[in-house]
Amino acid sequence: MKISLVLTFFALFQLSANTVLSQDKIEFDVKEVQLQKVLDEIESQSDYSFFYNVNEIDVARKISYSAKKENIENVLKNLSDIAHFNFVFNGKQIVLTKKEQFSSNPVSMQSVVNGVVKDDGGYPLPGANILVKGTTIGATTDFDGNFTIEVPADKNILVISYVGFKTTEVDITGKNTIDIQLEAAAAQLDDVVLVGSRGKPRTDVNRPVPVDVVEAKELALTGQTDLGQQIQFSSPSFNSAKYGVNGTTNYAEPATLKGMSPDQSLVLINGKRRHQFSTLNLNVSPGLGTIVTDINSIPSGALSRIEVLRDGGAAQYGSDAISGIINLNLNKSVGEGTYIGTAGIHKEGDGVTFKHSINYGFGLGKEGSYLNTTLEMFTFSGTNRSDTYTGRIYPVTPDDYDQTGPTPDFPYDTANPREDRGYYPQGDVVVGNYGSNENDTYQAFYNAGLPIGTKDWKLYSFGGVSRKDILAYGFFRAPSNFGNSALGIFPDGFVPELPGSSVDVSTVVGVDRVTREGWNYDLSLSYGRNYLDLFANNTVNPSMGTASPTEFKVGRYDFRQTIGEFNMSKALSETFNLAFGTQYRTDRFLLKQGSPESFEVGPLATEGKAIGSSARPGIADIDENDLSRSNFAMYVDVEKDFSEKLLVAAAVRYENYSDFGGNLSGKLAGRYKLTENLALRGSYNRGFRAPSVAQIGNRVNTSTVQNDVIVITKQVSSDDPRLAQLGVKDPEAEISNNYNVGVTAKLLGGKLLFTADAFRIDINDRIVITERLDTGDFPAVAALFPEASEIRFFTNAISTKTTGVDIVAAYKERFSEKSNFSGSLALTLNQTEVVSQQAAPAELTAGGDPDFKLLGEVATQLIEVAQPRYKLLASLNYNTGRFGFIGRMTHFGEVQAASGGLSLEDPNVIESDSGDRLVQVFSDKALVDLSISFRFSDNFTWSIGSNNIFDTYPDKWNNTRDGAIGQASNYSSGQIPYSRNSNQFGFNGAYYYTSLNINF
Repeated sequence: MKISLVLTFFALFQLSANTVLSQDKIEFDVKEVQLQKVLDEIESQSDYSFFYNVNEIDVARKISYSAKKENIENVLKNLSDIAHFNFVFNGKQIVLTKKEQFSSNPVSMQSVVNGVVKDDGGYPLPGANILVKGTTIGATTDFDGNFTIEVPADKNILVISYVGFKTTEVDITGKNTIDIQLEAAAAQLDDVVLVGSRGKPRTDVNRPVPVDVVEAKELALTGQTDLGQQIQFSSPSFNSAKYGVNGTTNYAEPATLKGMSPDQSLVLINGKRRHQFSTLNLNVSPGLGTIVTDINSIPSGALSRIEVLRDGGAAQYGSDAISGIINLNLNKSVGEGTYIGTAGIHKEGDGVTFKHSINYGFGLGKEGSYLNTTLEMFTFSGTNRSDTYTGRIYPVTPDDYDQTGPTPDFPYDTANPREDRGYYPQGDVVVGNYGSNENDTYQAFYNAGLPIGTKDWKLYSFGGVSRKDILAYGFFRAPSNFGNSALGIFPDGFVPELPGSSVDVSTVVGVDRVTREGWNYDLSLSYGRNYLDLFANNTVNPSMGTASPTEFKVGRYDFRQTIGEFNMSKALSETFNLAFGTQYRTDRFLLKQGSPESFEVGPLATEGKAIGSSARPGIADIDENDLSRSNFAMYVDVEKDFSEKLLVAAAVRYENYSDFGGNLSGKLAGRYKLTENLALRGSYNRGFRAPSVAQIGNRVNTSTVQNDVIVITKQVSSDDPRLAQLGVKDPEAEISNNYNVGVTAKLLGGKLLFTADAFRIDINDRIVITERLDTGDFPAVAALFPEASEIRFFTNAISTKTTGVDIVAAYKERFSEKSNFSGSLALTLNQTEVVSQQAAPAELTAGGDPDFKLLGEVATQLIEVAQPRYKLLASLNYNTGRFGFIGRMTHFGEVQAASGGLSLEDPNVIESDSGDRLVQVFSDKALVDLSISFRFSDNFTWSIGSNNIFDTYPDKWNNTRDGAIGQASNYSSGQIPYSRNSNQFGFNGAYYYTSLNINF
């Protein structure tokens, strides 16, 4: 068992398998010297290094021995008799294991067996383990899956194992050559999991906390082109949807776990914290007021797999890990490459997609070294799902106002501009552009490792560059809208174009070491940066009138993160693991001004014209900011198997922030096996989330639209001293208490795996952005902010409760060598409620409404009902011969959003707390995906498929004008037929694609 674990370790790092003995001649003469020094001397005279468990090998034992230019194998045979150990060569590693003192010498080798190991798709498996059953004799496969092993005469069973595949025993009686095809583990739940523990790797069903594992091949089989959507249709608790005409969600989509906030989950790459996006979401959508980690800045082709920890992890990994962790493991294969080309189009004839991804791994001249590289390019032409425009386009005719024209307010030679000028067709016209945004993405990533020095040291590094050029759109500015029009430039109105370039740069450089005593050291330095350059074209600054330009630079948002960390861990025994470490992190948030015209107060502002570039006001010079903070952390993490049945894990972490002080988080988790195949598990986490520097330092005006009215709001940064005068405290960390209890089971001989986990997460002092405060309604606010008509700010205003359950079942069956079936069913149910809200400070409400709520009704709905409360994933995968068939159904629960202009006679409308809004319910929907693949050879696979094959759309906003049911104002006269405030799965309809996979 121990040698199997050792060989598995080597397989993970893809060490060479061939047993090629050194020709080095060893010479030394020692008397009463510790075995440790003898082994050191052998290493100094050869290319080999020793690997052993100090609890098994007595390296302090004193021996006497003389070697005179002997072959290393002969030296080890003699030493093994003296020091009582067995040895086996594994590439340039020599594995030592315990031998009973009175055991006989190893039997002579009688036969040589050659073979190849492949997966169930026929692809070679490099690094697979081959062990002669009942002995310590082993080998591992090379990069082509080949191996050679010498077998004793009295042995005839080989044990073949590989992480993620079922261990297989093969009878080699009378055979010199064998071909082995390993069957994948019964389901992804049985994969070895690393995230959530610094102890020994375990399968999820043996862990005390739930983890979803999705291999890179499974992500690609979803047919989705970006990583966020691939995870959306692979992991039940993960939710991410496409948005349009909605602020910064155009450039980085909100992604959540368990229906919570985007900033309450933590993203790791190879176990290291990933930097966040640079811009806050300040528009009305899930995650309002939060900053996300842009999953789509990471190329999916660079991954080997993802791990989704559905449990709190703040005590182990730090702030933000309240709802869970998404760990992205990068590929580190060597000597093999993959190209995936994809082309697709939506049923409506738009949304044309092309994606090219190429991955290849290089060796760096040393055994165990790797440099895995990935290049990806993605283009998407965008979609538009706006309805026919039903609103007024031109100003009222002069006859209505007894005017004569042309005038500045009516610069037309005709009283009926639309009909007589022919700019818009006489019939229906679509003026809006509401859909998924145009996107050109270019990405390059690498993952490297290099053994250095005395062989137990390794230098590693990973990171990459990503650039996304997005073209988003704003609302139609009709000529009839006086405040946002510039009739001298756009007499027929305009739709603002909002280009943005998002650039991500990241790198991690580190060194790790595994000592002979079993200590694992890891020292690393990482740097991550995102900056977003925003522009506004085909628009105006209305307050400047005809002097306004039509193209503006809005400004730059910039976030930078630097982390230095040191981690240590050691298996103190077979049943007890200890880990501890420290981390120092700095975060920096910058705002850089746009072109002066983008925020200029023009001469027409006094006449009611809007200020700044319409659709996206620029960052003003007075709003520039450069805010930094530092954070020091240290943690201890232990894991103990008290018996074969009982596992207990615990962690505690202290963090101290330079701007608001310290915080302590902790975790206690356990698993108890009722039987070998049935276990109970549970955990408690006290976690926290620190306010981001963007939440503290952002002070940019925003343009939002509610009930068809465009509103400019001033965002007040937390360091503005005027807030303190209004009784508003600086934001502090929000505190969470996370409870999880579950059951895991292996049934039908391991073919069926089942887990069910119930959870509850209570968050106190949750950080939110307030409702917009009309300065005209609050004299104290108006006195301090005379330059603004509305303000809002961040504060710890509410407490929430999230409850739910995750259920996952997976089944796999092999009918023959070329025919297999797998199926899975995953369900998540969750509900978040705002359970309490702090009263607004008396200083703020003085002279105004004393019952004013800092968190308004719409923002509350975004937390409680804007994301699906349940999501069901069902998939079937059948392979026969060269053909593969995949069917997938994803069922999203209902969502809700508020709007004005609805009637209670509509059965899909429910009452609202406010008198001017009602809430529309958007019903649950199911999407079906189908794909077929054909494998021409081991190296070429072609597939075709359709996502959302039945062309399912979410419900539209009520667009009825007849009878008692009024049209929803958020329908925006046809510009926004599908809600942009709540979202289940986007609104693009059926998508058809084809892809080619080439291995080389």
